[in-house]
Amino acid sequence: MHDTTQKDTSGKVTLEITSELQAWRTRTLNVILTIAAIAAALPIVLVINDAIRQPLQRPAVLIFAVIYLFVVALAIFRRLDPRLRAWGLLLLGYAAGVLAFARGGLAGDGPMYLLALPVLAAILVSVRSGLVMAVLGLLTFAAFAVTAHLGWLANWLIIPDNPLILSRWVSKGTTFVMLLIALVVLQWLFGRFQTRTLQTTMERGIQVDEARAFLQARTEELDRRARQLEAIVHLSHSMTDLIESEEMLQRTATAIKEQFSFDGVAIYLTNESGDEVNLRASVGNVPEGDVHSEYLELMTQAIRSGTLRAIHPSAEKAPAAGPGRLVLPLRARGQTIGALAVQTREQAVFSDEDIAILQMMADQIAVAIDNARLFSEAQSSLRELHALSRQYAVEAWERYTQARAEAMRYSYGETTCSAQTWQAAREQARASGDPVTFTGDNENGETVQSLAAPVNLRGLTIGVLGLHRPTAAGAWRPEEITMVRMIADRLALAADNLRLLDETQRSAARERLVGEISDQMQRATDTEALMRITAEELNRVLGGSRTYVRLGTQAELAGGSGHEPQEERS
Repeated sequence: MHDTTQKDTSGKVTLEITSELQAWRTRTLNVILTIAAIAAALPIVLVINDAIRQPLQRPAVLIFAVIYLFVVALAIFRRLDPRLRAWGLLLLGYAAGVLAFARGGLAGDGPMYLLALPVLAAILVSVRSGLVMAVLGLLTFAAFAVTAHLGWLANWLIIPDNPLILSRWVSKGTTFVMLLIALVVLQWLFGRFQTRTLQTTMERGIQVDEARAFLQARTEELDRRARQLEAIVHLSHSMTDLIESEEMLQRTATAIKEQFSFDGVAIYLTNESGDEVNLRASVGNVPEGDVHSEYLELMTQAIRSGTLRAIHPSAEKAPAAGPGRLVLPLRARGQTIGALAVQTREQAVFSDEDIAILQMMADQIAVAIDNARLFSEAQSSLRELHALSRQYAVEAWERYTQARAEAMRYSYGETTCSAQTWQAAREQARASGDPVTFTGDNENGETVQSLAAPVNLRGLTIGVLGLHRPTAAGAWRPEEITMVRMIADRLALAADNLRLLDETQRSAARERLVGEISDQMQRATDTEALMRITAEELNRVLGGSRTYVRLGTQAELAGGSGHEPQEERS
């Protein structure tokens, strides 16, 4: 994997170097052509002036003029292929060098042209082109050396005292070859160094860009994870504030869609038996029809297996659906109670980190759902216990008041209202559970201000506290009513404590009597004595006029008449 990446990087660098080098060569060529067109203008004028005085030089001047015009054309027409323009410049320079050799020999500018052309070729085209121009320059120098030795060059020279001896040409040629080789080698080495340096710089630049891109991607990924974890914490806090299961599920689905930017979120739960899966909350894009049936079947499998599943619906049923769907089981206390289905078009495949985050969120949802169920069950049990407690309290107070009908009422003072008015006020206070103030007349026809405050014990009205005073004392003030309500509540608690104390004492008395009778029964030495002691003690404790005890088989007992036969004792 690393080698492949390195090869790809090297390929990119090579392409970039080639492109950059070509662009630089084009710019350099434009500069050289522009400078050449401007700088060669004056020499061309001077050459033309010489040709006017020396008619024999007019053909050479014509050639120089044509070369200059070609240079100007190459400088102007920049849309031509840069390589074609570069070779045109090199060939024109070569032609100018040949003419310079022909007119000036060793004393002219010909060797300078032949030395400069390989350098220009290596710079503007390639190192190979520079070698070609170097070889061509050597061959040209050798050719002019031969023409000088044969005497042909003498007819072309315009510079006097120009050496035509072969040894002088060989000596100059050796220097020319050494300079040419030195220039070519230096240019080749510098080109390699420049290429390697540029390649290293670009590779490091690409590596820096890749590292920066990787760091940026990781930073964005970490930011996304942080936002997801923050969303989970926020979602967990919001779920703890909700008690009703249906409201919690719908608000949870909405929060997940908003916090994670999903296209759709659905929550499925099983029934109590676990054999049926139902959609309980959804928001956004949720599959319908046959697609929903297919998803529901897959979610049922995910719930039963307790493992997450990525859903890829069939193309004919959901051609535009896209594969970005994931089903995560909702597990609580070792059981799978449902599934969370999310849908997104931003990513086709969920990463392991995404799945871990979503599963953490699903576990939070499962715990919240289970807590809501437990809370609902606890509330139901509490209501049942409250109902049983209320029923027990009602029955206990009914028994208690029936046993003490006279002792459960007490009146202090003389001012009161009529019995009919008090009866109506008392019933109103018992029904509403709140204090009632009213104005009524007493038996003497005097108007009195009355207050009926219910005595409430854990939601059960066990009595009414009534207060009456003359009208001159004024109406009952709110703070007085509040104080009476508080006293009525304390009265209810105290009365219930007395009732419980009485029941405890009665229970203790019964236990004591049972213990005493049991002790007497334990002292019996035979069956007859046992039955006699039992009958006597029960008759004493219960105050009966006659006590009957009979022992026998089931058939004998079933045939008894309730009267003592001769063999039975009483």
